[in-house]
Amino acid sequence: MSEDPAARAQAVGTFYDLMGTFLEAVYGDNLHYGFWPDEHDETPMPQAQERLNDELARRLAVHAGHRVLDIGCGTGGPARRIAQVTGATVTGVTVSGAQVTRATELAAKEGIHERTRFARADATALPFPDAYFDAALALEVLVHVPDKAAALAAAHRVVRPGGRLVLAELTLTRPMSAEHARIWSAMPMSTPPATAEYLNQVRAAGFTLEETLDATPYIRRSFQVTRDAVKRERERLAGTYGPRVLRQVSNAVLDLQAVAEGCLGYLVLTARRPG
Repeated sequence: MSEDPAARAQAVGTFYDLMGTFLEAVYGDNLHYGFWPDEHDETPMPQAQERLNDELARRLAVHAGHRVLDIGCGTGGPARRIAQVTGATVTGVTVSGAQVTRATELAAKEGIHERTRFARADATALPFPDAYFDAALALEVLVHVPDKAAALAAAHRVVRPGGRLVLAELTLTRPMSAEHARIWSAMPMSTPPATAEYLNQVRAAGFTLEETLDATPYIRRSFQVTRDAVKRERERLAGTYGPRVLRQVSNAVLDLQAVAEGCLGYLVLTARRPG
């Protein structure tokens, strides 16, 4: 995938525009991993995803009257949950026009459209005034952004002094093999940095670190759950995409989960803009 920012954003947006039905079938309303604090916990994926949403909402430390930015909001699951449990107003941005439409529909269906809004925007060029938000969330979005420094700088600009950034992202735990790198680059993804590099990038953007959590053990079940869901759903969706396209995408997602299980960890980070 091209490293040109506009081309990269367009490629990511097009992927989610085209594959939204498939991804919702696999992940549901929350297009992210789940959170299992106990290795013996067999909570279903939807509830584990909401558990992660609640953990992130707690770290945002917002309430009614506050404004939150969800960077890379997908179909709006985390934004809706944050609005529901905190009372804050949440704005979600994504490079996918189809996701904006779907997120808006779901918010209206759940009766929280007055406290949520969704717009098409790039994480590296946020169309908001300086210091406009009380907090920002970046949940599994920077993996799609090659220039993570630019995205973090944009988040720093739009969060008010004293406001928080909560980041939940895949990290590299060991170097990818050439085969793993080939599989990863076949999708609209950028190679994640190691945890230490992520921490340095967040600091370099101007944030002060407050809390970090190696959540790798807590999300690891997601890899197998995702693989099972892909295998379950791909036959049902063959009529939507056609067997060849669905087979290619299904195999790519299955391969990605195998790479993730072998090479990747998961960081949950809370930072604050000084002042």
